[in-house]
Amino acid sequence: MQKKTDESLINFNKQLENTIQKLTIANYELSEFTRIAVHDLKTPLRAIGSLAGIVYSGYGDKLDSQGKELLSKIVSRSIRMDRQLSSILRYSEIHRSNHDHSVNLNILLHQMISELSLTVDIEIIMDNELPVIICESDLMEQLFTCLLDNAIKFMDKPKGYIKIGCLQQEYLWRFRISDNGPGIESKYFDKIFKVFQKFARFDDAESTGIGLPIAKKIVELYGGKIWVESEIGNGSTFFFTIPNQQKYVETRALLTHAFN
Repeated sequence: MQKKTDESLINFNKQLENTIQKLTIANYELSEFTRIAVHDLKTPLRAIGSLAGIVYSGYGDKLDSQGKELLSKIVSRSIRMDRQLSSILRYSEIHRSNHDHSVNLNILLHQMISELSLTVDIEIIMDNELPVIICESDLMEQLFTCLLDNAIKFMDKPKGYIKIGCLQQEYLWRFRISDNGPGIESKYFDKIFKVFQKFARFDDAESTGIGLPIAKKIVELYGGKIWVESEIGNGSTFFFTIPNQQKYVETRALLTHAFN
């Protein structure tokens, strides 16, 4: 009986390894396809925008106001589409490698904030000390950048506030990024984390609709969750969790030692 069980486990592990290998190859092929497709789409798109710009510059005096407006829209929409394609590529390339290391989020956030180019009056406040976590610094930087950019992009107050905080809960860290912006209707709480789903009109903000899905993908790569709490007119708070891997490793080591 034991022998059959062992053989079943061995066969199951082999099947699992084969499945993982196939998924890895499929993900790589999909990523390569996306990269090539984006490159091939960007080339004619930029040509369209460039030609429209040339027509506007060279023949603008021969066009009426409506013609000028239409050409201007072609140029601006081409730029937006180029940005959209770049975001799709970023989303497809997000994956977790084996390069996790200790990252001091205080240093990471202070550096990020110092490099932000704010076009509106916004103060970014650190409510408390952030932890040192085991992660890839590039992915964490992308995660916080997406959430901060989202708060900055939609700020509608003459004086904006963005507050960043964190607390420890058992085996995980719970982060929050809150703002005093316009808020989000509850019917959009789930939609905004899906690719290309936006709660503002396309022309109302320079949004690609991929920033929050990128944040969600990164959080889930680390086994965490992300959600939003908001009320129209009273701002939004984005929460996300990251398991405390160091604490888990230490506890597992203690348990192993205790039972050996």
